[in-house]
Amino acid sequence: MSAEATKHEILSNQEAAMTVKGINHFSIYTKDMKASADFYSRILGWKQMETVPFNGFSMVFFQVPGGGRLELSDHGEKNPVSARDDAEVALRHIAFTVDDVDEAEKMLRAKGVQVTMAATDIPSLNSRAILFLDPSGATLEFCQPMKK
Repeated sequence: MSAEATKHEILSNQEAAMTVKGINHFSIYTKDMKASADFYSRILGWKQMETVPFNGFSMVFFQVPGGGRLELSDHGEKNPVSARDDAEVALRHIAFTVDDVDEAEKMLRAKGVQVTMAATDIPSLNSRAILFLDPSGATLEFCQPMKK
């Protein structure tokens, strides 16, 4: 394919694409609303916003630093728990940029958070990252550009 044809294909895709302005919110089902709300407010320091009643259960929203909101939901304690196989299609993790991954890891460990991948350099992505779990087992990532 010529460079001109590739350019045309890219422009056509851009013209057809809907403009996304940012992330409004993401939702995590929780097994224990109290433990999860405590984790996101006390451990991560996110500001708890409103609690919204919906269809017999409540959704609790948190302001995510840098933009967007987190929605916690437990379906009125009727959330089915099902183990997922790694081959199953699903959201793997949510990543957030921090200033210092190593300091974040120390803080998380000091507060008893389960770290599933210690701070690790990923040169192919020019990133340093850590993976950890929230109280319901959702995987979160803190990352930063690698230091030179």
